[in-house]
Amino acid sequence: MKFRISFEKDINSMLKKNIGLCPYFKKNNHYFFDKYFDSLIDYRFHPRLIHRFISRNSLAYLRYLLKDESSFENPLFFILFKAFVYAEIKFIVNYIPQNSHEERLTGHLISGIENSLAIVSDSFMQKAFQLYNSKVELNFHYADLSSNNRERITGADFGLIFHINLPDYPEKVNVAIIQSKKFNRHATIELNQLKDLSHFADEAAYYCFYDMNSQDCTSPLIQKANIISSIIEEDEESGMTKSLKREIITERYNSGIPLSLFLIFEMLNPSNDSIKSFSNIWDAKRFIDNRNKEFQLSRVLTVSVGGVLNANQDLRDISDLFSFNKYKD
Repeated sequence: MKFRISFEKDINSMLKKNIGLCPYFKKNNHYFFDKYFDSLIDYRFHPRLIHRFISRNSLAYLRYLLKDESSFENPLFFILFKAFVYAEIKFIVNYIPQNSHEERLTGHLISGIENSLAIVSDSFMQKAFQLYNSKVELNFHYADLSSNNRERITGADFGLIFHINLPDYPEKVNVAIIQSKKFNRHATIELNQLKDLSHFADEAAYYCFYDMNSQDCTSPLIQKANIISSIIEEDEESGMTKSLKREIITERYNSGIPLSLFLIFEMLNPSNDSIKSFSNIWDAKRFIDNRNKEFQLSRVLTVSVGGVLNANQDLRDISDLFSFNKYKD
């Protein structure tokens, strides 16, 4: 599969410098296999031997994952995975480490994902036609809600709406509400913010951690808010904030997973019961936009894998999902 812009140079640079996905596969390869490729492991062997094999071959498997579409249940997901990884690499190279606040970094990241999807859009549709002998589109739209003159009181940084509409998959809309945090040796979690996020978003609540370590430069890591809550509850010290050590974010068994993996294996998994989901994209929009007027997101990225025009969504253009009032002086 050829793209208008080749991703290989940037991906090879990531592998050479051991940044991006590499630190995760070095430290958490066993967790990745257990969670996403459990069927590949032969449990007739002793678990220690399995772990040793995975540990020694983790980066080799990462290279395989980045080069062979057969690693994915659908070749279209391979195209999207390469796009997401490319966006992560450009984000790391251009903006990490940086003293900008999280909201600005999030804007760079979401813009990069949107740009990467635009790069692969034609290749996606060509491959989809080969698979299904019909027109299958890739729709996406980045809505900057902060430009809508709405006061942001306790809102999270960004939301994700992923619509799955492929001929051989059940139609489904998955949603995530995400608060971003920078970290190096530790991340500072504001307890009121965590409480509000968990209360509002429930199973859709996540944190996205931006690694400011100039050596590791790990991909943005996604971690469920309820996991962070359970970790913090183990700390009996009182205060308005809690500190999460780096190893809790990057090395613990239920630590964060790279954003690119999260988008493919969680957000684009129609059988995922652990994520907030809807059958209608407008219900997903209302969940994000109207459920709590005091908790509003600055940005929302909506992606339709298969397109909204031929779906049962009462929506002709994905950009119509979030509308804005006309500008007034």
